[in-house]
Amino acid sequence: MKNLSIIIATLLAIGGITASGVLDANEEPVTFSSSENGFQKVIQGDTNDVYNAVNNVLAGREDPETVKKMIVTEYRGTQRDSTFSAEELEINTQYQAFLTEAYSVLEVYEAGGTPDLSKLNKVKAKLF
Repeated sequence: MKNLSIIIATLLAIGGITASGVLDANEEPVTFSSSENGFQKVIQGDTNDVYNAVNNVLAGREDPETVKKMIVTEYRGTQRDSTFSAEELEINTQYQAFLTEAYSVLEVYEAGGTPDLSKLNKVKAKLF
C-alpha cells in the first residue's frame, strides 16, 4: 500500500511538471455517444492505447519516458471531471488503478528488472 501511495504521488508530481502544458494545449471536451456504455467504451479504448504503448516499450519500440508522460497525462485527466455517475466513478477508479500499474511496470523495466504483467492484465480485464 505504501508503494502505491509513492507511485501515485510520483504520478501527480511528474504530471504537474510534464503534463501541464500538454493538458492546456490539447484539452478538448470529451463527448460520449448517446449509445449505451459510451463512457466505458472510451475508457476501454484508452486502456488499449496505454496497454499497447507499455508493450511497445517492453519490446524496445517506444521510449519509456514518453509513455510514462502519456500515463501521467491520462491519470490527471481522470481527476478533472466531477460529474461522473456512480457507474462511471467505478470505471474511472479501475482505470486509475490500471494506469498506476502500467506506470509501475515501466518503473521496473527502467530499473533493469523484468516486469510482471500479470497484475496489469488482471486490472485491465476488470475494465472489459
